[in-house]
Amino acid sequence: MATKYYGSPRWSNEIADCSMPMTFDTYSNCSFGCLYCFAQFQRGLGKAKDSYLAKEVCNVNVDRIKRMFTDPDQYAGQFAPYIKQRRVMQWGGLSDQFDGFEKQRGVTLELLRFFKEINYPLCFSTKAAWFTEDERYMELIRGQRNWNFKFSIITMDEAKAKAIERGVPSPKQRLEAIRRIAEADAGGATLRLRPFIIGVTTPTYLDLIRAAHGCGASAMSTEFFCVEQRSPTLRAFLPTLNALAGFDIMAFYRKYSAQSGYLRLNRKVKEPFMRKMKELCEELGMRFYVSDAHFKELSCNGSCCGLPSTWNYSRGQWCEALQIAKNRPDHRVEWADVRNDIEQLVSGFTWARASGFNCNSSERRAKYEGMTMADYMKWLWNNPQSGQSPYKLFEGALLPVDKDSEGNLIYEYNGATF
Repeated sequence: MATKYYGSPRWSNEIADCSMPMTFDTYSNCSFGCLYCFAQFQRGLGKAKDSYLAKEVCNVNVDRIKRMFTDPDQYAGQFAPYIKQRRVMQWGGLSDQFDGFEKQRGVTLELLRFFKEINYPLCFSTKAAWFTEDERYMELIRGQRNWNFKFSIITMDEAKAKAIERGVPSPKQRLEAIRRIAEADAGGATLRLRPFIIGVTTPTYLDLIRAAHGCGASAMSTEFFCVEQRSPTLRAFLPTLNALAGFDIMAFYRKYSAQSGYLRLNRKVKEPFMRKMKELCEELGMRFYVSDAHFKELSCNGSCCGLPSTWNYSRGQWCEALQIAKNRPDHRVEWADVRNDIEQLVSGFTWARASGFNCNSSERRAKYEGMTMADYMKWLWNNPQSGQSPYKLFEGALLPVDKDSEGNLIYEYNGATF
């Protein structure tokens, strides 16, 4: 019987404003059981629901991944331009590459050895800590200055963290992992303070930022919790989350969200917390980033996950457009400012065939079927009422005000000024 492998990498569904749209996971599942996990809300549906919830797992084909990166023209397909240009790859999008499955199988370790050999730039997202005490991993990480590590921590409260992030090391253990990475002279450690959950995160969030800075974190990135009210998995977890937060989360989100279905708190609710986090980071000398659609303009540069501006990430996305408009004297940004990376990286395949991208809606397929992914991005730019347009996505932080000589929209900065 043939070995079953997990298909990765994939294109992020947040490609419109993502600086690392090629995202990679070692495993098809995650051994952690975090109550807020958006991946389990997505994967815990349809035909794959039972096997996912039963924690069945398969890993990527290591030989296939190696071929993709050593001979991208032959084996990488639509990812070839991204790999050939050595753009930073996001590792840990739907699963944690350093979780319990990695302890059993060691596939991430095998791939780390390979990526170190070819010196490929990587940005990791994890909640694990054990690998930072394992010399097999640290001897590869040490001195690897194009590898950046983001550690997710949502609260300093040990009891709340244990109840919400099942199977995850304590906040203190993760802070010590930040310290070990910061001392390893690699590409830096980032506090990933997300999801920010009111009632859970709010009592200790400023102390957490100070603690992460004290451990050597050079940046932080934050995003508020969003509620997918159609998810049966989330509904089952809500009583626990409500008890820990101290209020009815679903009722609160329905009251203070503009959308229906997928609920995102409005800007006014988030503003005082964003202001305090930004002020504290400036005081401490940490770079501040916002992955949330609201206040993303407060990020230090166009990579909202926290990468320094000198890194080779994609500039063909709306977070970069926000930064361009914010920093220009006339506060304007044009399609020409972001088109190069879009056309270089995603013009060679159609939207409908984008690997791992959500193309399931029949209505969306009818609208975008004949477009390349670059065509799709241009369409989003020029259709401000689309949910993923620069105008709608950032809730008015970029306003369409004019058109260029080719008829493409010109946007003007209308974001926060604090």
